[in-house]
Amino acid sequence: MDAERAADLVSFCRQLIRTPSVNGEHPELAIAELVASFAVEHGLHAELIGANPERPNVRVWSRETAPSLLLVAHLDTVPVGTAANWTHHPFGGELVEGRIYGRGAVDNKGGIASALGALLELRDGDAEDGAAMFVGVPDEESGALGELGVKYLKREGKLAGRGAIYTYPGTDKIVLGHRGLLRIELVARGRSLHTGSLEWQEGAGCNALAGLAEVLLRTEALRFKENGGDRFFQEWRTIATPTIFHAGSGPSIGPDHAEALIDIRLTPSVEASMVEDAIREIINDVVAHRAGLEVSLTTVVQLPATLIDAQEPVVTALSTAAADELGREPSLVAAGPANESYLFNSFGFPTCAFGPDGSDGHRIDEYVIADSIPSVARIYARTARILAHAV
Repeated sequence: MDAERAADLVSFCRQLIRTPSVNGEHPELAIAELVASFAVEHGLHAELIGANPERPNVRVWSRETAPSLLLVAHLDTVPVGTAANWTHHPFGGELVEGRIYGRGAVDNKGGIASALGALLELRDGDAEDGAAMFVGVPDEESGALGELGVKYLKREGKLAGRGAIYTYPGTDKIVLGHRGLLRIELVARGRSLHTGSLEWQEGAGCNALAGLAEVLLRTEALRFKENGGDRFFQEWRTIATPTIFHAGSGPSIGPDHAEALIDIRLTPSVEASMVEDAIREIINDVVAHRAGLEVSLTTVVQLPATLIDAQEPVVTALSTAAADELGREPSLVAAGPANESYLFNSFGFPTCAFGPDGSDGHRIDEYVIADSIPSVARIYARTARILAHAV
């Protein structure tokens, strides 16, 4: 890859960051159109497809031959948070001392730029020397359910390849799988009274906020017996984290309603039902000593843990390609956060994760290292070539 193309990919990444695609705030249409426009302008094939025209998938391919490699990224990002806390504008795409800053820089827009760079490398090679397809999907950050993205593409027969790479960050590791995800919504109901009244003092009311807070604190402290499982999950444990809480209507009103969301990350040895049962036991115990309190539990997201074999052709090809480019072989690991790999695996596309270097995804001052974008593009292209000739 020459210096001009490398610079073009870096510029493209900066454009992607300058095109906000925060889940729940910005429909992914604008960024999908930007990806398709860049692809077509550079001689690639592209299309926008999806059940929701404002939230489409973008598909790009290097040539009409069947792809040996499927490259995947999500088009949406998490929110910025408090923009004033950022050192660099969250949608500025600023390039400072080799780092490109902005929301989505490393999760997942740097990966998009690398993927398209790989397709350009493959387009310029021999037809029998490998081909790749890229898919950019919407709505991953809402829970990785894949309804608008991966599942739609599978139903429409729009996925192809001997294996897939999700372009998540990091050249030091190849991620073979991830923990499961369980999100539970709790709703507490009590009895509202004036906090200065004698009735409240005598316990006639029921504080839904305090009751639910007790449930959450005890849930946060839950620990489960992990059996070690596969060696790739040995460093991880199942953990429950309350992340959203709503309650109260006035400073002198005992809250009669409270809601919370608990984000739970599951190892393969801990089933979702085990966690749900443990939380129900806590609820029953708290309700028993808080007269008038009721708490309901609803599961809103449930994704399984997933892991592919380290000897899958896509893994061995990627390991070889990375070692050729970087002079070192990445380690094989499992990830804590969940993603859509479980869906691709279930659809017959063994999927690992590998992408440009950077840091602070889901935090302030997120960045991707500019030089790693073309480097990873070369690795992806090399992986596709190896897969094309693998037995």
